[in-house]
Amino acid sequence: MTLFQVDEWLDEYNDYMLLYKLFGDQTYLNEVEEIMKSMEKYVGRMLMHEKFKFAL
Repeated sequence: MTLFQVDEWLDEYNDYMLLYKLFGDQTYLNEVEEIMKSMEKYVGRMLMHEKFKFAL
């Protein structure tokens, strides 16, 4: 994972939220939820990495 990918996720999140607000289609909200899950997994991995780095 790179910061570039995080930027892409945030861009997609903003795009899908805008579409959801404009049209109210649940499909867009589902995409937002998937993006959030991906970012949460990424942050969890990064926190674990930091935890192990400082444990050494």
